[in-house]
Order: sequence, then C-alpha cells, then structure tokens
Amino acid sequence: MKQLTDAEKQQLAAKIKYVKERQQALRENNPDLPKTLEAASVETADVRRFRLNYFWKYGMLGIILCLLAFSVFQLLRWRNFGSNDYLNVNLVVALMLLFNHIAFHFTKAGWTSRVMKIAAGIWAVLGLVYIFWVFR
Repeated sequence: MKQLTDAEKQQLAAKIKYVKERQQALRENNPDLPKTLEAASVETADVRRFRLNYFWKYGMLGIILCLLAFSVFQLLRWRNFGSNDYLNVNLVVALMLLFNHIAFHFTKAGWTSRVMKIAAGIWAVLGLVYIFWVFR
C-alpha cells in the first residue's frame, strides 16, 4: 500500500472536508436526501435497474402483442387461410415469442412456471418444425 506524504494527506483532508460541507449544505436545502452519497448512488442504480427490467418486461410484451395483432389482421385480411403459408409463419413466430416471454418473465416459481416453460418449449419446437416444413 502506498504511503501518503504530508502534503497529500492535507489535500485529501481538505477534499474530505469540502465534500462533507457540500453534503451538509445540500442536506439543509433538501431534507429528503439520503445520509450519504453512496446510499444515493446505490439507490439510483437500483431504480435504474428496476426501470430497465420494467421496460423489458412490459415494453417487449406490448411489442409482441402488436406483432401478434398485426399478424392476425393480415391473416384475416387475406381470408384465404390455407393458401398463404407465409402469413401463418408470421402468426406462429409471434405466438412463439409471446409464450416464451410470458414463461420466462411473468412466472418465477412453482408449478405454473414449470408448466408455462414446458408449454413454451413445446410450442417453440412445433413452431420451428412448421417453419422448416413451409420453407423446404
């Protein structure tokens, strides 16, 4: 470990004193602030992580549902269900995304989680088989 010189110790003490005075002034002006800046940085990192997880969970669900609605709209618009397999592939892919997203982001423990993950896996395998069969 490096030994500090007297000058470096004085500079460090002055910086610590300055930061403490600044924190005290901020605390006097804003009584809702946390006691230390470390707690504030940890708190903001947790809030950032929560917001990102929240966006990923519900934002992606919204995007997947829009994709599913668009696929159903296209399928109903053409009204010829058996002839255009490419529209059916879009619907199968949207359902694969939806089942996997629900299984891995909305169920965390217990038998519902296992059932949803098994159903999502089976649907993914069947969907891939169907896609490869269409594009053969």
